[in-house]
Amino acid sequence: MKELILNFFSFGLAVSLERFLSFLLIPLYASVFSVTEFGVIDLVQTFIGVVTIFCFLQLETSLQRFYYEYEGEEKKKFLFSIFSLILSITFLLSLGVVVCADYLSNWLCENQQYATAIRIAAMQMIFSVLSTLTLILLRFEKKNKKFTFVVFVKSILLVSFVYYFVSVVHYGVNGFFLSQLMAIALSSLFSLFLVRKLFIFRLSKSYLKLSLKYALPQFPARVGSTTNAYANRFFILGYLDTYHIGLFSMALKIGSIMQLIHQTFMMAWNQYMFETLKKKNHKQMFIVLYRMVVPAVFFISLCLFLFSEELIVSFASPKFVESAKYVGCIAIAITLLIVKELVDIGPKYLSKTYFLSISFLSALGVNLTSLYFFVRYLDLSGVVFSMVLTNIILLALSWLFSYRLYPIDFPYRTLLFSGLPALIMAIVMIYVSIPLYYRIAVLFLLAGYYFLLIYKGGVHYKKAICSI
Repeated sequence: MKELILNFFSFGLAVSLERFLSFLLIPLYASVFSVTEFGVIDLVQTFIGVVTIFCFLQLETSLQRFYYEYEGEEKKKFLFSIFSLILSITFLLSLGVVVCADYLSNWLCENQQYATAIRIAAMQMIFSVLSTLTLILLRFEKKNKKFTFVVFVKSILLVSFVYYFVSVVHYGVNGFFLSQLMAIALSSLFSLFLVRKLFIFRLSKSYLKLSLKYALPQFPARVGSTTNAYANRFFILGYLDTYHIGLFSMALKIGSIMQLIHQTFMMAWNQYMFETLKKKNHKQMFIVLYRMVVPAVFFISLCLFLFSEELIVSFASPKFVESAKYVGCIAIAITLLIVKELVDIGPKYLSKTYFLSISFLSALGVNLTSLYFFVRYLDLSGVVFSMVLTNIILLALSWLFSYRLYPIDFPYRTLLFSGLPALIMAIVMIYVSIPLYYRIAVLFLLAGYYFLLIYKGGVHYKKAICSI
C-alpha cells in the first residue's frame, strides 16, 4: 500500500498541477468565449477524443500488462513495435480528419466556421498519442521526477500559449486549439527524448500478435466507455443546443477535480495492482485498501459539489452559474468509476479482457436508452441522471464478473454507506437551492460520518498488518 500511496501522490502532484493551471484558465475562457463557443470547443474535443481511441486499439494496456515481462533488447523491440503501430494508425486517422474538416464542421457546429479548428485539433492527435505513450514509459520506469517535470513543462507551455493566442492576439476558438497543439507537440517531443534509449528500431510480429491478442478483446470496452462518456453531448445537441452543451461543459470543468483523482488513481493503480498480485496476501491487501478508499473518494466528491456554485461564480462567470446544480451527479458518476477500478481485478489478472467489453457494452445500452428518455423529459438533469445510472450498472457488472473469475470479498456495505448520502445530496441540490450556511452545516455533519467510515477502514488495515 505504501508504494501505491507514493505513486498516487507522485503522479498526483504532476497531474494536479496540470489540472490546477488549466483550472486557472477558466476565468479567461469564461470572459472570452460565449456559452455557445464553449459548447463548440467541447464538441470538437469530444469528436477528437472519440477518434483517438481508434488510434490506440487498447494497445497501451498491452504495453502496461507485459512491460515487466521482458528485459534488455527484447523489451526495446517490444516497445518499438507497439509505438510504431499506434503512431501509424494515428497518422492515417489524423489525415482523414484534416481532409474531412469542412464536412465535420458543418455536421457538428452547423456551419463551416470551425473547420480550421478541427484541422488543428486533428494534428494535435499525433502528439497527444505520443505524449500518452511516453508518459506511460516514464511511469513504469519509475522516473517520477522526470514524469512530473514533463507534465509541468506542458502545463506552463499551455498556459503561456493560451494567454497569447486567446487573450493577446484574439484568435478565438482557433487560438484555443492552436495553443493545445503547440504545448502538446513540444512536451511530447521532449518526453520522447527522455525515453529514447528504451527503443531499438526493430519490429516484432510475435510481440504485435501477443499485444493485439490482449488488447483487441477489450477494445469494445473502450469504445463503450468512450461512448458512455461522450454520447450525452450528441443527445444534448439533438434535443437542446450548443448553449446547453456549454453549460454542461462548465459543470464538467468543475467536476474535473474528481477526474483528476480518477486519472491519478488509474496511473498508480495499474502498476500497484499487477505488482501486488504477485504477493501471497494480495486479496486481503485489496480489501483493506477498498475499505479506506471508497468513503474517502465519496467524501471528496461531496466537498466539491456542495460549493460548486461558489466555485463557478469565483472562477468562471455568473452566466455559467446554472451549471452548478449538475456538478453533484457528475462528481458521483466519476467516483463510481474509481470504485469500479478497485473491484475489477479478475478480468485483468486472468487476461480475460472480453469481460470488460461485455460490461462496458451493457452499460452503453443503458446509457443510450436512458439518455433517449431522460433528455427528452428532464433536459440537462436527465443527462447527469443517465451518467449516474450508467456507472452504477457498469460497477455492478464489473463487480459480478470479477468475483466470478477471481473471488475477492469486497464488502458491499462500505459502498452503500459511503455512496448513498452523497448521491441523495447531489440529487437534492438539482431541485433545491440550499443557502451557503446550510451547506456548511451539512458538510460538518457528513464529515464526521465519513471520517468514522475511514477510521474503521484504518482499523482493518492495522489488523491486516499485524496478521502478516
